[in-house]
Amino acid sequence: MISGARIKKFFLIILIILNFSCDIEPNYTVLKGSTFGTYYQIKFFEYDEKNPIIDKEIDSIFDHFNSSLSTYISSSIISKVNRNEKVLLDDLFIDVFNKSKIIHEKTSGHFDPSIGILLDYAGFGPKKNENIISQDSLNIILSTVGFDKVEIVDRQIKKLNYRTKLDFNAIAKGYAVDVISEFLNSKSINDYMVDIGGEIRSSGKNHFKDMSWSIAIDNPLPDRVDDKFYTRIKLQNAAIATSGNYRNFRVDSATGKKYVHIINPISGQFEQTKIFSVSVLSKSCFVSDAFATAMMAGSLDNAQKLTQKNDEIESLIIYLDNNDEIKSFSSEGFQEFIF
Repeated sequence: MISGARIKKFFLIILIILNFSCDIEPNYTVLKGSTFGTYYQIKFFEYDEKNPIIDKEIDSIFDHFNSSLSTYISSSIISKVNRNEKVLLDDLFIDVFNKSKIIHEKTSGHFDPSIGILLDYAGFGPKKNENIISQDSLNIILSTVGFDKVEIVDRQIKKLNYRTKLDFNAIAKGYAVDVISEFLNSKSINDYMVDIGGEIRSSGKNHFKDMSWSIAIDNPLPDRVDDKFYTRIKLQNAAIATSGNYRNFRVDSATGKKYVHIINPISGQFEQTKIFSVSVLSKSCFVSDAFATAMMAGSLDNAQKLTQKNDEIESLIIYLDNNDEIKSFSSEGFQEFIF
């Protein structure tokens, strides 16, 4: 039999170990840089020794995305697809394509990666053209748009219209956030925030504040320096993407019209609407990214309906009302994140 003294000694050792473990401060790492034409910032806490290989592996993830999906790299798979060259698709391209198909259907076509030529014509493609916009030209270009007219057969793209160009920029950043998040999970890193150009996913908590990660949502029309943010949310084990037209736009020198980079793939219109920005919450950042774009592309009524009929998302929509006053709509689920 074990004596009472030995039992007490055993439990004393366990208690010391537990107290020592609670006192261990996690290592804090911040990785910063540029990718996909924007910034990235990855913050995480880990209790193991710092892993110097993590940043190199993340760089390889970015390289993979660029070689597959970047329309700005002529040797990428998507660039070859858009030139109608014979090329086998990699798993990343196929996965993003299939996920895009699902959201294309859920948004009734308001999310559509087949708008490559429309983006070029509007001046928001890789070449930054500044064409004189005409309805006749738009009508011709719209005949090339339609994601339901593009499919994958034997790991190759099959188009009904050979002029159709694909562009996955409205989902690729969000999907890259998800891939990096899953990579960190695989390394047993449970407290992190991954941010690529404002598309964000977090897990666990910020140990410096002993609370969920805090995310600020920009005010699209700030009046003062201290009016920069519209609201703040607590983000834990969730993802958010914000899409807006208040930064990326151009003004036609001939007509003075303001053209924005988010295009309605159904009408072909890319003029400023009443909606200034949309922030979408979900479990996956690619879902948030794609839905935010789809909601920006249509009307306020359509954006609200998309939120209401899709249980996987919650949204904040900032817009101008009929009196040109800034207003917002937020779903009940989104309100729970605001603090």
